[in-house]
Amino acid sequence: MSGEQKRFKTLISIGQTRKILAYSFLLLLLLNSATWADAENNIERRLFLGLSFFPNVIAVDLDILTKRTASGKLQLLLVYKDDLFAAEKLANLLSKKVHTIRKNPVEIKISNDPTKNFSPSNRPCGIFLAEWLPDEEFKKIINFAVEQHLIVFSPLLGDVERGATAGLYISSQIRPSINISTLKNSGIRINQAFKELSKHYE
Repeated sequence: MSGEQKRFKTLISIGQTRKILAYSFLLLLLLNSATWADAENNIERRLFLGLSFFPNVIAVDLDILTKRTASGKLQLLLVYKDDLFAAEKLANLLSKKVHTIRKNPVEIKISNDPTKNFSPSNRPCGIFLAEWLPDEEFKKIINFAVEQHLIVFSPLLGDVERGATAGLYISSQIRPSINISTLKNSGIRINQAFKELSKHYE
């Protein structure tokens, strides 16, 4: 195969990936449209709705395959503050929803301090905030994620504005939201189609 043929094949692949991502998000919007009004201010509904988006958001990280564990898995980390039971419930639901991301096996863990006992060989590829965090603890998580080039996804109201990498924007429709400043500071490259679909915050 010539260089031009390889380049053309790559462009087609990128185009197909963008379409698949766009269709995936639109399907999620349709499936969850009945919960839009309730989810706006209902924390539990936001968490469950966000759980459906989370794996898709992690998948748009163009460098996701460099963030696998030593065993070759993509680790999704749910972070909580006090409510271990709720975090375990969400982790159990997530384990039933997702088994692979971009054909790589997924493992799901929970923690109330992801910076503790951190190991580059056993790192998460993305963080889901399973509970509202006070500013000091929230900033600690964001700073950790920025240093490790990780997406922090929070479906909770106001979290993207205060620094989470991604979350949900709910109005008459529902779509992803991203914090452009956090994204840049983290050095994370994301799929352009996802970026265009998202509500932007600085």
